[in-house]
Amino acid sequence: MRAALIFPPQWDPRHPPLAPAVLAGALRSAGAETRIFDLNIALYRRLLMPTGPHGIEDFLLSRLLNPHSLCNAESYLQTCQQAQKIFDERFDRHGTGRLFWDTCGGLPSAVTSRGWQDSVHSPEKLIFLRHLESEIAEIRQWTPDLISISAISDTQLAATLALAALFRRALPDSRIILGGAAITYRRSILPAQAWLRSTIDAVCLGDGEPLMTALASGVAPNETPNSLSWNEAGAALFGTAILQDMSFLQPPDFSKFPLKEYLTPHLVIPVETARGCPWGRCAFCIHPVRAVTGRPLYRPRPMNLVAAEIAQHFIAGHRRFLIVDEALPPPRLRELADIFADLPEPVSWIGYSRLDAGHDREGFIRARASGCRKLFIGVESGSDRILTRFHKGVDAARARRVLLDAAAAGLAVHSFLMTGFPDEDESDRQATLDLLADAWPAFEPFGVSFDLFPLTGELETDLMANPPAFGWKGPQRDARNDLAWQFPLSHGPAAAESLAEFKSRIHKLADRVLGPAFGLRHASLAQDSLHLLLLEARTRKS
Repeated sequence: MRAALIFPPQWDPRHPPLAPAVLAGALRSAGAETRIFDLNIALYRRLLMPTGPHGIEDFLLSRLLNPHSLCNAESYLQTCQQAQKIFDERFDRHGTGRLFWDTCGGLPSAVTSRGWQDSVHSPEKLIFLRHLESEIAEIRQWTPDLISISAISDTQLAATLALAALFRRALPDSRIILGGAAITYRRSILPAQAWLRSTIDAVCLGDGEPLMTALASGVAPNETPNSLSWNEAGAALFGTAILQDMSFLQPPDFSKFPLKEYLTPHLVIPVETARGCPWGRCAFCIHPVRAVTGRPLYRPRPMNLVAAEIAQHFIAGHRRFLIVDEALPPPRLRELADIFADLPEPVSWIGYSRLDAGHDREGFIRARASGCRKLFIGVESGSDRILTRFHKGVDAARARRVLLDAAAAGLAVHSFLMTGFPDEDESDRQATLDLLADAWPAFEPFGVSFDLFPLTGELETDLMANPPAFGWKGPQRDARNDLAWQFPLSHGPAAAESLAEFKSRIHKLADRVLGPAFGLRHASLAQDSLHLLLLEARTRKS
């Protein structure tokens, strides 16, 4: 069987995506002939091609790919901004579509069935796909038996649907499967979208490996595990739910990726050591893959398999890693630190964590000594009232202690913060500011960064299941959001002004306690791996 694994735009073009590599590993073990088509990096590269001799594009590309450019973070980020202007100008010369490093705009809506139908029925209206004509033609000419399109973000949905429609017309005998988080998050509302049947054969609603290996062995799409499809009458058909056994998980296969094409001085390789969240109780976090009891699952891989995968990446020449797990619990952080510390040469890595009680200075010191540069942590709020109400499983006192232990170990921390909770008042916001004021002075200023998000209700969460229990009336669903999986709790100019005002207060606090010198908090970076590269370059420079 020939399998084409497609990663559509838009996603950050600075590191390879994990999802197609995971599927490639599973299909390779099943004996399928597999090719990776990263149309996202192909688009960015096409837009950055020179339009004439000695163009600015060559200069910008050389700067983007030069490791020495990272030594001056402010200058490097200015280069990124100049490149972004080119992406945006050339993405859609009519000015309707917009393209940036970490998002895009002006495309058919990702949250309405009308927007999805527009992408399917009129793919030629996505003008930026013209930049990918040669890649699309190459896929058609290869005539794959299976076309799998992975959409891990809503920014990829318009291209995902348009590509599916184009390939259905050109390759009617190919089986077309959609998957990824942007699909899985909608598992409860997609069964009603039977019109998709004319364009795709199935969507993946869980682990992709069981579905892919079943297809490779000849199972019909509507009989594959973890799938959703529709019969001729439009009735939804669900495949058997199967959880991938993490003890038999095949290592991801990056060998077919265009690794030299990514717009980064150093590749940062994504590594998955577990699936799901070890806490899994926060009232606002979506966890689509659940046990029969309804509780979210945490499924760690055996550490010997993680160590073997990292060793293979090291042999292949990779020295920088992004651990993509939702959160590293304390024992796993220590075990992972030992794996990295045992490698023949120093490496750098980053990951995500929670404010778990078991995290302590000794564990963070081990992580830092093994090459960990930064942890991304869901702090959310400094208000014990809000933390308790939304089941965070942590209080402000523990948050202070864990953050100060991380700072003492020399780690940088990115804090994910939230506002817009029902009944949130000034005392709650001040509690968050007090927490940050206590913790931030202990950190090296350059590495401190944060995001402030408005609280949203997400499908399949406690907040959505019982809104009144959290002081919310619940979402208003209509044709403007019938395929949304997130719903803002606050709307309108007043909510936007409140968010901006609180963000301004946090920035002023940061300037007061950290100083006015440039740091990663000024960069508005959504891209995790660039945090790693800039921190690493700063450390080596000093």
